Amino acid sequence: MKGLAIVLALLGSTASADTLRIATGGHFPPYIYDPETEQARGFDKDLLDEICQRGEYDCVWVDLPMNDIFQALARGDVDVVTGGFGYSSERDAIVDFTCPYVYSGESAGHFVGASPDVDLITSRIGTLDESLYLKAMQQAQRDVRSYPTEAAALDALAAGEIDVVFGSHNMVSDSEGRGGFYELGEYPTFSGGTVLGVSEDATALLDDLNDLLAKISADGTLGQLQLRWLGRDSGDTISRCFDPTALA
Repeated sequence: MKGLAIVLALLGSTASADTLRIATGGHFPPYIYDPETEQARGFDKDLLDEICQRGEYDCVWVDLPMNDIFQALARGDVDVVTGGFGYSSERDAIVDFTCPYVYSGESAGHFVGASPDVDLITSRIGTLDESLYLKAMQQAQRDVRSYPTEAAALDALAAGEIDVVFGSHNMVSDSEGRGGFYELGEYPTFSGGTVLGVSEDATALLDDLNDLLAKISADGTLGQLQLRWLGRDSGDTISRCFDPTALA
């Protein structure tokens, strides 16, 4: 992928029935690493590659800002969004979702601070923009500021602009690598599982994605991908989604 020129060309084009424009919201390991480069990899990259091969789709990847990714999907600028996204009723109000392909993902976010004695009620909290972590802090009526990446939020923490970062276990790992930060506990994010997003009027695509996910799950491929990237094989995950339109 060659950056902004391709993104603009894609957003101005009309995809054929056999083309999937797949959008990510940035670097979010282990689901997606380096999405804007030819070295893009991760759980969702492998999963979507499998879907594209089995569904005989011509797939093109687009990296969009987190603060526009679901709106871009709703506008029809892209066809699928992926990158470790969790289901939420707020997101479901503007787009539709597949069956969850990871149920045992995190249902809680983690607090990291520059001091072990931070007051999590009154502190200035940084989160990833347009994430369930941001929504959870807003619902809790905390003093929250959003950043384009979790790394940027940790930079703000190091600079003293905020007191705490609330985010994923990957953010915690990043903070440990930097040193000088403290893990301060967890708070629920109310995620309903990791899903792929499609626009509300793409019912045929939603059905096809759910059918492909069911096959990938039933033959063990999904479990192998989970084991490779998440460290666990949860078995036939999609069979637990008894109604394929339950989240639609």
